[in-house]
Amino acid sequence: MSRFLKCFHDNGLLLYFEVEKLREHAVLDIQWFAKAFSKIIADKNHINKDCKTRLIKEWKSFNKTGELRDKVVDALWEDEPLYLKHKSEIMSYMEKLQMLVPLESFGAVSKGDMSWYVPCMNKKQFKANFCEDMWECSSILCYRFTSFAIFVFYRLVAYCISFLRWNVTTDGDHEGTLCLYQTAAVFDHNEHTVVVGTCSDEIQLQVLRIRPLAVDIEVSNEIGESVEHAIEKLTETFIDTNIFHKGFKCQNIICCGNDLSFTLESELSKIKAEETQCKCQLQKKHLINVQKTLGFWEKRKMSVSSTLMASGQDLEGQTRFAKLGMATNDVLNKAYRDILESEVLPCDIENNVNSLSNKKRMNLKLNPDQEDLLKKAKNSGYKDFDISLTYKFIRNICSTIPKPTKGKWGEEPAAGEVTVGDDVERIRSIRNRLTAHVNSASTPQTEFDDTWSTMSDICQRLETFTGKKYLDNLNDIKTLILRKEDEDAVIKNTKMQEIWERIKSNVLEFETMFKPNEGATN
Repeated sequence: MSRFLKCFHDNGLLLYFEVEKLREHAVLDIQWFAKAFSKIIADKNHINKDCKTRLIKEWKSFNKTGELRDKVVDALWEDEPLYLKHKSEIMSYMEKLQMLVPLESFGAVSKGDMSWYVPCMNKKQFKANFCEDMWECSSILCYRFTSFAIFVFYRLVAYCISFLRWNVTTDGDHEGTLCLYQTAAVFDHNEHTVVVGTCSDEIQLQVLRIRPLAVDIEVSNEIGESVEHAIEKLTETFIDTNIFHKGFKCQNIICCGNDLSFTLESELSKIKAEETQCKCQLQKKHLINVQKTLGFWEKRKMSVSSTLMASGQDLEGQTRFAKLGMATNDVLNKAYRDILESEVLPCDIENNVNSLSNKKRMNLKLNPDQEDLLKKAKNSGYKDFDISLTYKFIRNICSTIPKPTKGKWGEEPAAGEVTVGDDVERIRSIRNRLTAHVNSASTPQTEFDDTWSTMSDICQRLETFTGKKYLDNLNDIKTLILRKEDEDAVIKNTKMQEIWERIKSNVLEFETMFKPNEGATN
């Protein structure tokens, strides 16, 4: 059914998303859904009597700031019982489509006071001279659109809040007022201020930092990559594949209507000189500092390129390796722990292990650290259990969990063998293959795609068995934009886990080998 609905969604016949909160419902009539939104963003002449009288103050506030309160939604839809009946689902779909964002999600209102931010309703004016002398500013990265820039901007603001999790800046002169405007949004991210704006047919981006601190090149590069990825994602369904062109503004004033300048990135990046005569539309001829303009957004890419040439490293392969590591350690390991907990509660596991026969207890081969985690499970649960430890317990003390199809633990399952035990073995196999590549810390695209497809299938099946959700988290990791330090941390953690487990395993074998038999004399 989900594949059927996804096919129709992809062809624009209905709305369906296979994610948490939405997978249980589908919007069969897109026009009906669009009408629900049109009632929310209607002007004063088209709102109902209740909003014009009893809630006029709240509606005027919404019409100015875009901040929509729950009771205003009820009033706007009071003549449409079906909208009110399915309000939760409709609002969730609007959130998914970046038509609005829950204010609660970024701490703008107290919990329980449900409100949303609707970007297209905001009429607050943004001051073009936002960047005063106290700020150290990056150059202005610009995306010039052939059409629809303003609509992409609305969704981009929602995307930055809901998906990138950027914090909206609050106005220091007006406590509690969000720096969200008709043509701009101001965010705090990684100790920098980020301005995302629109002007004419452009979306513009600038990164700032209060002097004397300089803008961190790594941070501005990461921000630029995140925004570009978001814009590509938001326009991926557009028929026109050349919907925008990437370039830079000459005047360093973001969202300035008088600034007609625009220089294509492709042209600027070809210039090797530090400065060049700018060929923009400004009447006054001027020079542009090529390295400084590009440096905020491309310096990391250039250094990466030179590093690649010098060392032969595959950075995309490292990113794929890191994402597999995150998926294995976070998502698949959680599924492992949920499988174990479905049969043995943390408060009982130590007793279960202690009640095993001596032979089975020896088969566990627990090292001292694992013995310590076993004792702590009564109070701490399974949250610190890694895949290696959890697998030992599933294999040796769980009797009701469906076993592998072949009837034996430790063997690679064949295609079509899909018991819970088979998927337990698949996870162990994925983890082992990952650590086998730990020295190169790189994964080829084909192997990544095959492994990710296998992990998706495992997550779908185990969701049915445990009743928990894994697929959404898996998909989030796949689309995540990782910073270099995040990748390095995952790779380092994977390497250290493998090395440490190998050491502890060797120590345990030596201890077992040289342990005197019971009853033997020294």
